[in-house]
Amino acid sequence: MADQNDIERLGRRGRRLKDLRKRVKSRRDGEVIVDGRRLISDLVRWGVPIRELYLVPEISGEFESMGWREAAESVFELESSVLADIAPTKTSQGVLAIAGEPEWPAWSAEGGVALWLDRIQAPGNVGAIVRSAAGLGAAGVLLSPGCADPYGAATVRGAAGAVFRIPIERNVRASEAIDRVKSAGGTVWATDSRGQKIDGWRPSEPCLLLVGAEGAGLDPVVAELADGTVAISMSRGIESLNVAVATGILLQHFRSV
Repeated sequence: MADQNDIERLGRRGRRLKDLRKRVKSRRDGEVIVDGRRLISDLVRWGVPIRELYLVPEISGEFESMGWREAAESVFELESSVLADIAPTKTSQGVLAIAGEPEWPAWSAEGGVALWLDRIQAPGNVGAIVRSAAGLGAAGVLLSPGCADPYGAATVRGAAGAVFRIPIERNVRASEAIDRVKSAGGTVWATDSRGQKIDGWRPSEPCLLLVGAEGAGLDPVVAELADGTVAISMSRGIESLNVAVATGILLQHFRSV
């Protein structure tokens, strides 16, 4: 891995900076842009290989103490104003990493609960759901066509890096996901405000939970394929919760029964 003598200092222009701008603006297949000190420190802690690390001179002390050097294959130093202009966040923290996209096997439906997300386009919601799924012990997250990119910079931030901690599958059609769990003798549940109240919900494993986007909800054709529907009891006239919050509650209930 990189040592102090391997740090390449970049000017304000050049082919590498031009290329980096393009990669941050439009993610390349196989790459994940990670922005922020905490997220990059988590990658190091989890043992995620960092292909490229870009940092400003002002945080060289943290570079030495946080173990970033040992984890990065290549390290580049650039002016803070340049990195601030390139970074995907409005306020850069002075460090940007490029990691490889994690490779996961398909969910085998041998046990546990997996999520299937139906056209959830908001990166923040997809990220928050992935974070809850990872933290609450879900077996995987399956994304339908039309969902936000799970490895886009905004989703990675929303997930607090959890996209590196739980299997994620993209472009999975509902019929494929449902057939997989049914073949394993499992059950399929859909979220619906008119469904069975969560208090008495006792799903068996393996379980596939179908989650629709806010506003549009779950595709009715897909919902018809479920064994049942489940709802969270609400009060004070509130009709619904944010999709990520609701999913977290359902996962915690599943874990506790």
